[in-house]
Amino acid sequence: MSTNAENVQRERIEAAKIIEASSNSLRMQLYVVTSIAQNMELVKQNIPAHLTYLKELENQNVLFGAGPMWTDDGQFFEGDGLMILRANSPEHAREIAAADPMHASDARTFTVRPWLLNDGSITIRITLSEPQRAVL
Repeated sequence: MSTNAENVQRERIEAAKIIEASSNSLRMQLYVVTSIAQNMELVKQNIPAHLTYLKELENQNVLFGAGPMWTDDGQFFEGDGLMILRANSPEHAREIAAADPMHASDARTFTVRPWLLNDGSITIRITLSEPQRAVL
């Protein structure tokens, strides 16, 4: 069931209080960029430049993760994507996102939300004798 956000008052807690309460967790400040397709033809045209840009961000240690988003049933790509960035501020994250060819070309619009990575687990396996890698 969806609700009109304008009519709902949501309780708010200051971010600093959440950060303080998370003292035993990682507390890594990241920024989630949700990228929504506006024109699938432009999305397809901008994929090579977009991937080059992501590689640049990766090399600069700015890109934490990125990838396409599927439809809710997991069966189709409608041009949407998601990036998680390391940035100094929400404004800095918006600058990085705005420079993405997908956004600069108006193929996609985007929103940026700060996200505090607290919990989880990452296991990485690298096989030196073969070009294999896995995130478990």
